[in-house]
Amino acid sequence: MKMKKMIAGFLAAALCLTLAACNSGEILPAGPETTPQQEPASSPQSEGKDTLVVRAHKDIGDLNPHTMKSQMYAQDWVYESLVALENDTIVPVLAESWEISPDGCAYTFHLRKGVKFSDGSDFTSAVAKRNIEAVQRHAGGYSFLQSLTSITSIDTPDNLTLVLNLSQPCNSLLNDFTFRRPLTMLGEAGFPAGGDPYDNGVTAPIGTGMWVLKEYVADQYALFQRNEEYWGEKPSFQYLRAVVIPDVNTAANALKAGEIDVMVDSTQITADMYQQMSAAGFKTEMAPSTSISNLNINTAGPITGDRSVRLAMEYATDNTAISQGIFGGLQEPASAYFSSEAPYAGTAGIEPYPYDPEKASQILEDAGWVYAGGDTVRSKDGRRLELDLIYDASVTNDRDIGLILQAQYAEVGIQLNIVPQDSQVYRKNWTDGEFGVLIYSSWGGSYEPYATLAAMASGGDKFNTVQKGMSNKAELDAVMTDCLSQTDPDKLQENFNYIMKSFHDEAVYVPLTVTSTLAIYRSELTGLELIPSRSGMGVSHMAWAG
Repeated sequence: MKMKKMIAGFLAAALCLTLAACNSGEILPAGPETTPQQEPASSPQSEGKDTLVVRAHKDIGDLNPHTMKSQMYAQDWVYESLVALENDTIVPVLAESWEISPDGCAYTFHLRKGVKFSDGSDFTSAVAKRNIEAVQRHAGGYSFLQSLTSITSIDTPDNLTLVLNLSQPCNSLLNDFTFRRPLTMLGEAGFPAGGDPYDNGVTAPIGTGMWVLKEYVADQYALFQRNEEYWGEKPSFQYLRAVVIPDVNTAANALKAGEIDVMVDSTQITADMYQQMSAAGFKTEMAPSTSISNLNINTAGPITGDRSVRLAMEYATDNTAISQGIFGGLQEPASAYFSSEAPYAGTAGIEPYPYDPEKASQILEDAGWVYAGGDTVRSKDGRRLELDLIYDASVTNDRDIGLILQAQYAEVGIQLNIVPQDSQVYRKNWTDGEFGVLIYSSWGGSYEPYATLAAMASGGDKFNTVQKGMSNKAELDAVMTDCLSQTDPDKLQENFNYIMKSFHDEAVYVPLTVTSTLAIYRSELTGLELIPSRSGMGVSHMAWAG
């Protein structure tokens, strides 16, 4: 009862804080000019009917298709790969079909006829080979891409046939080619004189995608023009303008003012904003993803290296309170590190820990973590049970998640300090093991489960760092590595059962919620494709109604 009152009081306070923050941006509550019965302005004030204006929370970057310096949605607008993932299914893109040899060591792709890059040049097997080999030369930067080291040679029997020869079967290969980077295709004229896009950048962002970059002002906007060479269904709009608006409240104001048409986000749009903008006459859509928001616990930390502490945190976490209090139910409580849709991992049959703060307290008590001298925080051997939770400050909702966890853990004697960090600092501290716990969403989609396992089993990778203190880490790495090339489905399921049970028994991850992508856009627009794994924000086929 005490915990329920505490959480209820916290949620009320958090709601007040959220509303105060929203009102400071003057987007909520809806003003008298925008009531539930009224429609928003019919068209953007600054653009014509031939332009769709979207909010970008960061600058698009250099649009190099192979590096990690651009926003993925923008890379997707310009570039394509051999295949894509839609609704958990591998579908043809630049490859119309493919065959896999019986031993799993050769993939033959039959490329789509008549595909041209935006400069009018042909997409051929030779161009595909050049792109793949460019990425392979930098394989050390992609611990999660097992295919880069598995591919030993590439044959191009003719312009439309591409054969990848492997040293061993690679379960992730097709999935690796569905990523928005780095295995996407740059036109010949886009390669620099030195030949390496990693060292010298690209001379121009020349791709086969739906859009071509036309105009760009760093940190302000990027204007894309419809690619008239595009082989598939072309966009309805002639232009797509991405306007950089970092603050989500400012973006909502811009939407109300008719300065932008659509905003799509999975980390900043709050439940209050989503619901109140809907009441103000804007369309809203939600798509649950296969990405899971997890609390990652440092198994090698000075305090969290104690399994009893990690186990207590599992029982002390009420992710339903997070689902309802932060996301208004828009993100459902999660039950494991991987989505239930992830092959093999999702069918491992591991039951989540129930919310039981009394059991959490007993576990800590039995392990010697006790209250000393009237302190409200437990201690053991002179060390207080105090942890830093680090999170990427650009992910708005993570602060509020931290506040709820702080209240829940305080009930069992754990002090949680909430530490926002710059994105680069956050990732460095994660890699270096300088944290107690952190919030991060699993990759989901194409990356799971194999790319994630490859990263987890790779020494020096930040995913590997979280697991360093596990009692069975060496055996776990061997099992995860075996999954990458194992062809026996029964053995694969056995491996994944072991992996998921290890995560559970060692209390490495606390599953929080199933992340969702949210969209708010003008009521006159149609055609948003906000489906799981749809990249490019899903805006390319939007059109004005009628």
